[in-house]
Amino acid sequence: MIAAVRAGLRRGLTEFGISLRTPSDVVFILIGLVAVGVTLWLYRDVEAAPGVPLTWFILPSILTIQLVFIAGYGLATVVVTEREDGTLLRARTLPRGLPVYASGVVTKTLAELVCTFVPTLVIAAILLGGRFGLDAVDLAIVLAMLVLGTLALTPFGFVVGTVFRNPRSVSGWGFLVVGLLAFVSGLVQPLASLPVWVQPLGLALPLYWIGHALRGAFLPGELGAFEVFGDWQFGLAFLVVGSWAVVGLLLAPRLLRRVARRETASGIELRRQAALQRA
Repeated sequence: MIAAVRAGLRRGLTEFGISLRTPSDVVFILIGLVAVGVTLWLYRDVEAAPGVPLTWFILPSILTIQLVFIAGYGLATVVVTEREDGTLLRARTLPRGLPVYASGVVTKTLAELVCTFVPTLVIAAILLGGRFGLDAVDLAIVLAMLVLGTLALTPFGFVVGTVFRNPRSVSGWGFLVVGLLAFVSGLVQPLASLPVWVQPLGLALPLYWIGHALRGAFLPGELGAFEVFGDWQFGLAFLVVGSWAVVGLLLAPRLLRRVARRETASGIELRRQAALQRA
C-alpha cells in the first residue's frame, strides 16, 4: 500500500505539473485570482462594524468557496471524465491500480488547493496591508479547518464523480449547485438573516461550519453575535466537519471500487459514441 501511495503521489504531482503548462488551466486559475483581487479591492475601505473591515467577512467565504470548487466540484469532474475515457477501467486492471489512481487524484487536488490558497492570502495581505487580525491561535484554527475541510469535501468529490455518468452532467449542474450550497451555507450573506426554514439545511452542511470557523478566526469575538447561535462555536464546527470527513472517507472508497468493477470496455465505447453524437 505504501508503494501504491508513493506511485500515486508521483502521478498526482506529474499531472499537476502538466496542468501548470496547460494554457487553459493557467488562465482559469488566473481569472479566479483576479476576481478575488478585484473583490477585495472594491471593499477594502468598507467596514462591517467600527474598526472591522468587511473584507474580514469576505475572505473566509472566498476560501471556503475555493475549497468546495476544487475539492468537491473539480475533483468530481475529473473522476467522471476519467470514467468516460477509460482511465478508471485501466486503473482497475493494474496491480494496486485503484489506490494509485485515488492517491494520484487526491495529490493533484491538494496541489491545486495550495496553488490557490497561497496566492489568495498573498493578494489579501497586499491589498489589505496585512491587516488580517490573526494571532497564533487564530492562524492555527484557519490552517486546521482548511485541512479538515479538505478531508471532508475531497471524499465527496469522489462520491459525486461516481454517481454521475458523464462530465456534462457535472459541469452543467455543478456551478448552480455550488452556488446554491454557498448561499444556504451563509457564505454570501449571514445564515441568521436567511429564512428560518433555510437555516437547518445550512447548519447540516459542512460549508457553513468551515466558513464559521474561518470567520471566527478573522473576526473579533463580539461579532459572533451575528451567527445563528449568537457566538463562535469552534468545537461544534470541528465536530460537524470532522463527522462529514469520517462519513466521506468511509463511503468514497467503497463507491469507487463498486463503480470500477462495473466499468467495461463496451460501456465506455457506448458512452463515447453517445458523446460524439451530442457533439
